[in-house]
Amino acid sequence: MRVETSFDLVGDLIGVDAVVVGPTGRAKVEIILDTGAVMTTVVPNVADSIGYSSALRVAWTVTRTAAAEERGYIVRSEVSTLGFTVPDLRIVIADLGYGIGVLGMDFLRLFNLEIRPAERRILVEKI
Repeated sequence: MRVETSFDLVGDLIGVDAVVVGPTGRAKVEIILDTGAVMTTVVPNVADSIGYSSALRVAWTVTRTAAAEERGYIVRSEVSTLGFTVPDLRIVIADLGYGIGVLGMDFLRLFNLEIRPAERRILVEKI
């Protein structure tokens, strides 16, 4: 199955719409597509709004960025974006300092992607 989706630029970064499901709700968010990120990250205020807290964590984590080390925790969640849903994805809850989450390689590695920046389109194919 192949899906085409558009994206918006957030500054110079690729922003995509996503839905993250938690224990008590779901949130529609814009996140940055980041092939340099190992794991998908959601900011704490979004996680709080859908029922996540550190009490529900799978593990504690430290995310290292070029600017800092950010402490957070990992939960299991359903994430839908780019026309596909991954039902049991381990995501990081942390604030990386930009107030927006990232879509990392843990989600992206499940698909073939073709990013067409000039057209602001992404072609996604389930492997």
